[in-house]
Order: sequence, then structure tokens, then C-alpha cells
Amino acid sequence: MKTKITSMKRAFILFWHGLTALLVGIANWFTVILGMRDDSKYGKFLRRVVGSCFAFIMIVFVAAAGSALCEAVYDALEIDKYLDDSYYDQQYLSRNAMFYIKYGEDGFVKTVDGETTITGIKWIAKPLGMDSLVCYSDGEKRGYFNKFTGQPVIKPQYDHAWVFSDGLAAVDDDGWIKFIDATGKVVIDPKIPYIPDCEGYVFHNNLCVISNDRLDRFGMIDKHGKLVLKPEYFSIFPSGKYWIVDNGDGKCVLDSALNTVIPFLKGYIWVNDDYISVTLDNHIIQRYSLSGKLINDFYVNDVSYLTYETNDLRYITSKTYNDDGTLASETEETDPQPVERMAKCKRYEAEGGWYGLMTADGKVITPPSYCDIKAIGYDTYLCKDNNEDGVILNGKGEKIR
Repeated sequence: MKTKITSMKRAFILFWHGLTALLVGIANWFTVILGMRDDSKYGKFLRRVVGSCFAFIMIVFVAAAGSALCEAVYDALEIDKYLDDSYYDQQYLSRNAMFYIKYGEDGFVKTVDGETTITGIKWIAKPLGMDSLVCYSDGEKRGYFNKFTGQPVIKPQYDHAWVFSDGLAAVDDDGWIKFIDATGKVVIDPKIPYIPDCEGYVFHNNLCVISNDRLDRFGMIDKHGKLVLKPEYFSIFPSGKYWIVDNGDGKCVLDSALNTVIPFLKGYIWVNDDYISVTLDNHIIQRYSLSGKLINDFYVNDVSYLTYETNDLRYITSKTYNDDGTLASETEETDPQPVERMAKCKRYEAEGGWYGLMTADGKVITPPSYCDIKAIGYDTYLCKDNNEDGVILNGKGEKIR
């Protein structure tokens, strides 16, 4: 940047010298055209007056041209400052606006027509869904700007603020959580104190998770600020159009109207586009329809054979051959290898890394309670849990002591 400024300064000086020499030549030519060759006192006076007027007109012209040049140079420097793509990280906001920021420096918003609308930005947080207001911080306060126009809408005035969702955003208003609309008007005042490190306050399907004063239980309010679920649950998470609620003893699934889809059960739940998958605490995988109907109560990810070592030994020999293909020597390995045979039962995998025994025709013998199963005989198995503690089971799943 410094080298670029020095080069522009040198070019401007050369331009000025050339322009003044041109003006002198034009002034002399102008007086000649007017026939001002008289060397008398009157002629000299007249030439001075005409030359001075012409010089004044040219100075005004040069000043205007210089001002335009300086403005062009300034604009060029500003463009280099704000639009060097290799210098700044970019975040797409809309077809009309981009956010630029460099590590250790403030960011800015610039529109496609080259207008820098907001500067001094520390970070931004984009809205959810169809909302258009972007939350941003100037380092001290937080406000919002429109991602389509790049123009500020709600000036930075909040100590804490969250993203817009379903047309509303939560803000910290003098230590109290309130919800504002896109104009900055407070539309919900749930009388919730701001609690440091608390996450959430974002609407999903017109419902928002809130906490109690101790931040150890959670409930929900609707867009009117009405408490629709008391803050008595350990956690509440949105998953698509559903909510996964944990009461400490288990988890359940609620729909957007807070109707129970899957009752409380012990395990892990996740909602897919076409079904709800449940992994129980005993590592059994189940699948439900989105309406809560049980599709399958026992999913198996994999089935594998088990082999065991017998008392029979296999002696391996190594052979070398001559160039013509005839046998040159044959050496017997000193360490024979045990012969392996197929065990009676197979091993199946339910939850990843958890195994159980099943018969050759697919009947489950044990639940998937083991991290490893190894056959040690035709119908004898060493089964280990995640603590590497093992038990010996027979093909009926009975412990052998």
C-alpha cells in the first residue's frame, strides 16, 4: 500500500509540471493571437492583465481537475482497502451484500454497487429460516442490519442479543430477556433475568426454550409469551418439527403441538426425515414412524462368523525353486499353526461396537451387551464388556463357571 501511494505521488508531481508548462505555452500563444507584440509600456501592461486573467482561469480549472484526481485516488485506496479478496474473509449475505473481515481487524458490509454501509463490525450472526435481520456487534453493543440491503435497522444498543427466528429475537434489556420484532419493538416480556453463559432464546416452530433462574431446568413459551411447558426438564432440543425432551429418567418426543409422539424411554433418540430412530440403554436399536408407530423393535447392523482354534496343528513348509522350475529345497517351519474351525453360533452387531450371540439360523441368544465376543470352542464363547471384564457363555447364552 505504501509503495502504491509513493508511485501515485510521483505521477501527480510529473503531471503538475507538465500542466504548468503547457499553460505558459498556451498563454504566450493566446497573447500572440491577440496581436500583443507591442513592447511599449501599455503593451506590456495589457499582456500582464490578459495573462493574469488567463492564469486565474487555468488555476481554477487545474484545482477542479486536481480535486477530481485526489477523489479518484482516495476512492481507489478505499476500494483496495475494502475489496482485496485475498486480504479479507468473506461471508455471503445476499445477492446484494457481502460481509468482509480480516483476523485482528474490524469487518464491514459492502453492497454490490460498491457502497460500504456498516464498518467497525466485530462479528455477525445470521438469522434462521426466512428472517432477514443479521445480528452484529461493534465490540461494545449489539444490533441488527438487513442482509438484503446491508443497511442498519436496529442500532447497537444491547449488551447481549440473539439471532432472529420466526420473526422475533431475544435481547438483554438491562439484565432482562425480552423479545423484539423487526422494528425493535418489545413484543414479549417473559420476566426472565439474563443468566451468563445461557444458550438458546431462539424460536423453532413458534416455540422457544427458556430456563428457570438456576439454569438447571428448562421449559418453553410460545410467540405470545405464554408458558406452554413448565421449566422442569433437564433438557429440551429441537429436531426438525419435533422436540426431544429429557426428564432425567428418560427422553420423549413431542410434535410441534407438544403432543407425545414417543413416550419417555431410556436411550438416545434422533429424528430423521422419514422415521425416528431410538437406541436404548441396552444398545438395542428401534425405529418408529414420524407418527410414533413402532416399525421394528430390533435392528441389526452386521452379522459375522466366529472361528476357534482346535488342538490340531498345521505344519507349514517353505519351498525354493531353481531357475528351470525344479524344486531346490523344502524347509519345514519350526512353529506349527493351530487349525481354525467354524463355531456353532454367530456374532451380531446392534449399536455400533456392541455385540450379541445368535444362532446360525438368526435367532438372538443374548442381547447386544458385549464389546467383544470371541469363540474359544465349538460352542463356547468369551464375551467382554466395555471394562474388559469377560464371561464364558455356551451356545444357549448360559454362563459356564
